[in-house]
Amino acid sequence: MQNESNEPVQDEMPLLKRLRGSIFPIAPGDSAPVKILKTSGFYLFTVMVLVVTLLLGGAIMFVL
Repeated sequence: MQNESNEPVQDEMPLLKRLRGSIFPIAPGDSAPVKILKTSGFYLFTVMVLVVTLLLGGAIMFVL
């Protein structure tokens, strides 16, 4: 009877799943189009963050 909740422990979840749940959480009552839009929005957000990070890193390396 230590931990009987159905939610997985935060440390056991992969980083992308934790981020996805905090940025665009999917509710059980969401329809299929809403789930698709939230999922695609999360992946677009992730790609944009990656591109900006790479561009900033490249600009810093170019200056140095």
